[in-house]
Amino acid sequence: MFRRMAFFCSAGLAALFPCPMPAQMTQSASDSPAVVRATTRLVQVDVVVTDASGHLVKDLSESDFSITENGKSQKIAFFSFLGKQTSGETKQRGAQLPPHVTTNRPEWRPLAGPPIVLLLDGINTQVENQLQVRKQMLAFLAEHFDPSMRVAVFAMGNELTVLQDFTSDSTLLQRAMEKYRSQAAAAGRQGSTDLNLPPPTGDAGPSSSRAAVQPGAGAADGGTDRSLANIAYALARFEKETTASTLELRIGHTVDALGAIARYLSGFPGRKVIVWFSGSFPFNLSIVDAPDQDVYRSYGEQIHRATNLLSDAQVAVYTVDARGLTGTSLADPSQTGRDANGRMQLTVNDHMLANETETFGRFNEEDSLTKFAQETGGRAFLNTNDLSQAITAGIEDSAASYVVGYYPDQKKWDGSFRNIKVKVSRNGLSVRHRRGYYAMDPEKWRRGNSANDMKVALAQGSVDSTSVLFYVRALPPAADSEVRVEFLVDPHTVSFETTSEGQHYCNLEFQVQAFGDDGKQIAAEIQQAEAPLKPETYERIRNSGLPMPVSIKLPAGTYSLHLGVRDNRTGLFGTAELPVTVGARSK
Repeated sequence: MFRRMAFFCSAGLAALFPCPMPAQMTQSASDSPAVVRATTRLVQVDVVVTDASGHLVKDLSESDFSITENGKSQKIAFFSFLGKQTSGETKQRGAQLPPHVTTNRPEWRPLAGPPIVLLLDGINTQVENQLQVRKQMLAFLAEHFDPSMRVAVFAMGNELTVLQDFTSDSTLLQRAMEKYRSQAAAAGRQGSTDLNLPPPTGDAGPSSSRAAVQPGAGAADGGTDRSLANIAYALARFEKETTASTLELRIGHTVDALGAIARYLSGFPGRKVIVWFSGSFPFNLSIVDAPDQDVYRSYGEQIHRATNLLSDAQVAVYTVDARGLTGTSLADPSQTGRDANGRMQLTVNDHMLANETETFGRFNEEDSLTKFAQETGGRAFLNTNDLSQAITAGIEDSAASYVVGYYPDQKKWDGSFRNIKVKVSRNGLSVRHRRGYYAMDPEKWRRGNSANDMKVALAQGSVDSTSVLFYVRALPPAADSEVRVEFLVDPHTVSFETTSEGQHYCNLEFQVQAFGDDGKQIAAEIQQAEAPLKPETYERIRNSGLPMPVSIKLPAGTYSLHLGVRDNRTGLFGTAELPVTVGARSK
C-alpha cells in the first residue's frame, strides 16, 4: 500500500532510542563528512602519502595540502587524518540493542581496525583460478593474519553472498573460506569475446564473376558455396550476439554487486577497502567488420556509476588478477622453447595462436582492473603470486590516510568527468588518490535504473545499505492489531533544503516489506513523508533524530521485516531487517 503523509515529529518516539551522533556528525553542515554523502556537493578525497622509500607519511597538516579540479585551485573545506584505530578508540556499545529493535548503524559492530572486504569473484573468474584464490587465502589466514584487522568475506555469483560479516576472528574467516565452493564462471566465458570474425567468403555477385566450380562440388553457379558461407556467417553472428549478451549480463551482475557493497560500507567511518580477486572483463567488445556494429557493446557508463558509488562511500578497490595467482607457461622453466633435439621451436600451431589471442584479450581485461583501482584511489596487483601483498597494502593505507574535502567552484552538474590533483608542499613525497569523479546531479538519480536500487536492496538475501542511518522498532502486536513499525532516522545522513521562509524541507520514502518463512513477500507498505520544518523543530530533530511510524497489516505468523528509508532528493538510502511474530487472531 502506498501512502503520502507529513512527518510525525513526536519527541516521545525519539526518546525511545538513543541516536548517537559521532563527533564529526555534530559539526556544522559546511564541514560534516556525513553531509557529504547526503548532498554530494562536497567532494572528499582520501589521500595516501608515502616517502621515497615507500613508507607512509603521517605527520602532515592541512597547510601542506593543495587540491585542484580540472586544473583550477579549490579551497579546502574539510581535512582530517585517519590513523590506525585500536580497540579503545572504537566506540564500544557494551549492551545489546533493546528487544524488537534493529539498526543499520555501523558502530554496533565494536571491532578495531579498518574495514577490509575480501571479494571472491565467481562471475568473471575461471574455476581453477577461484580454487587457487581459496587455497592462498586459507594460507594467508593461517600464517599472516593480524587480529587488529576487521575483515568480511563476500562472494560474487549470480547473487552477492556474505560468507562472513566483519570479524577479527581468523577461525571464523577460515571457516568461511573453507565452505566457499568455486562457482562455474558465467556461461560463454570460454568463448571468445573477440568480434573479429570474417564475413562470408562468397560474394553476392553474378556467377560469371566467380571461379568455376569443380564437378560434383555443387551447382555450377556457386549456389551451394554461397549457402554454406551464409550459414557459417549466420552461425558466427549468433555466436557474437550470444557472447555480447553473456558479457552484458556478467558486467551487470558485477556492477550491481559492487554498488551493493558500496552502499553497505557507506555508513562506516573513514576509508574502507575492497580486495577484489577477479579474472576481470573487457571494457568493450572490439569490432572490425562494419556489419558487427550493432553487436558492439561499451560498458563505460556502468563502470563509471559503480566507481562513483564506491568513491562517494570512501571505498578504495585493490584489484588482484586471480589469473596471476596461477603459473603460466612463460614462467614455467620446463618450457625452454626447444624440441627434443635441442633445436628452437619455430612452428606456429593452433595452441600458440590461441595463447596469443588470450594474451591480447588479457591486456584489455587487465586494464579494467587497473581502471577500478585508479578511479577509487586503490592499487592494482597484476601478474603476481603474492596475494598477501594486496591485503597488507590495503590495510596499511587505510590505517594512515588523509581526507581532503572541498566544494567545487564549477556548480554545473552535467555528468562530465572532473580531474582531481592533490599535491603536498613537502619535497620528495608521493600521493595516491582517486583520479576524479563524474559530476552527476544527485537530484536526477531517478534516471536510468537507480529508481529500482532500493527495491533490489530490500529483496530476500540482500546486504544492508548504510547511506541513510536509522533505528527501527516493531513490537509484536496484540491479536487483531496492525504491526506498528517505528523509525528514527539520523538527520545528518539525509539532505535538507532551506526554503525562502527559513524552513528546512526534506522528502523521505519509508518502506516495510514482510517476508514469510518460505522467503515469499506477504505484504508491503510504502509511505512518502515530506514537510517544511520550522527552525525550532529542525533543531530538535537534528539533536534527537527524525521519527516516523509506519503500520502494516499481517495475518498471524512469523515474518522478516525488510525496512528501507530513502532520501528522495538524492536517491541515497539505508536498509535493515527485523524479525516479528504476529499472534493468533482472537475468535
